[in-house]
Amino acid sequence: MRKPYFVRFLTFFMLISLLLPATGVLAAKCVLTVSVPATTPDDAQIWITGSHDLLGNWNGKGAQLKEIGPNLFEYAADLPAGSEIEYKFTRGSFATVEKTAQGHERTNRRLRISAGAPLSERISVEAWADQTTATPATPQINGWYSLFRNVKSENLEPARDVIVWLPPSYPSNRMLRYPVIYMHDGQNLFDANTAFGGNEWGVDEVMLDYIAGAHCGQLNEAIVVGIYNTSERMSEYTPFPDPKYSGGNGDNYVRFIVDELKPIIDKQFRTRPDRQNTFIGGSSLGGLISLYAGIVQPQTFGGIIAMSPSIWWANGAIIDWLLEHDIADYQGKIWVDMGTREGEEAIEFARKLAGEIGKNAPGFKGLRYREFSGATHSEKAWRQRLHLPLRYLLVPANRP
Repeated sequence: MRKPYFVRFLTFFMLISLLLPATGVLAAKCVLTVSVPATTPDDAQIWITGSHDLLGNWNGKGAQLKEIGPNLFEYAADLPAGSEIEYKFTRGSFATVEKTAQGHERTNRRLRISAGAPLSERISVEAWADQTTATPATPQINGWYSLFRNVKSENLEPARDVIVWLPPSYPSNRMLRYPVIYMHDGQNLFDANTAFGGNEWGVDEVMLDYIAGAHCGQLNEAIVVGIYNTSERMSEYTPFPDPKYSGGNGDNYVRFIVDELKPIIDKQFRTRPDRQNTFIGGSSLGGLISLYAGIVQPQTFGGIIAMSPSIWWANGAIIDWLLEHDIADYQGKIWVDMGTREGEEAIEFARKLAGEIGKNAPGFKGLRYREFSGATHSEKAWRQRLHLPLRYLLVPANRP
């Protein structure tokens, strides 16, 4: 005897509901069993962090694993079906992120989540960053560059490396001076050997392609200053403290760039030091601090690149702060973008930023906000579209 229609419908609904998390998106069970090195402290907490809201969007401390045995931990969660997530393990911050046995950067791990197909993997962490020492890799970069090791600051600790990439004509034409772009996460910009997870932005390749390559003439030549991040990245890249993650040392980081680093760069290289030719940019928390730096130092920075910015930090405090600081009076360009696979919260905050600026500062015409279908929160995604904000800031005078 066939079941009544409403019973069959109810049964179908119940089956579907088992596959749906609270957001209403199809999900699949994921279980990761993780072994850690014997050198792991007995009281250590193990965390997973990665390119999704559920993993903290690379905040270093996304979701805590459960200890199930000696040096053995487990992560179990329902993850959105159809998603591809990059991730790593830490002991609570990127100062203690996992490394290879040789102490080098480990490529990002990946999860591919299929609807209704439980995922179970066994994983081994080889080493932790704070327990290994690796010989610094020599950057493999296209073009001319200078690398400054252990640049000290009166505003920040610890010291950090700074890499300066020079445009093609710099060595041969000593009469020219160049705009400068200051970019965060400097070790990720040019070289896979030094980049987080082995994934670089390819800034050197993009610049060369659009200056003198296949897309020749679409960019003005410029110097790119890559400021390496440190174990204090979260604190330095955030202008306000967050109730969950703390942070909030962004003012000192901005002072380091403006009062200490920029004078060095302007003295040692042939720059155009005025604000019309000085820009700042980054992604994620680097995008957040770029927005803050550009507006708090309008006399220094004439353009801002904020790719996938962490507007959600401190519940979107940057939005009200920008409006309170007369963004309508900012005489420069601002590029903000997001990928559609970066998590609902991150996208909603970015849209709110663009919407509030449009509503409260209708006279400000310098903002460009873009969303990119299918793009994730990753160096690979930023590399694919980096030419767009660069063209926005560095467009030659004879081009639209």
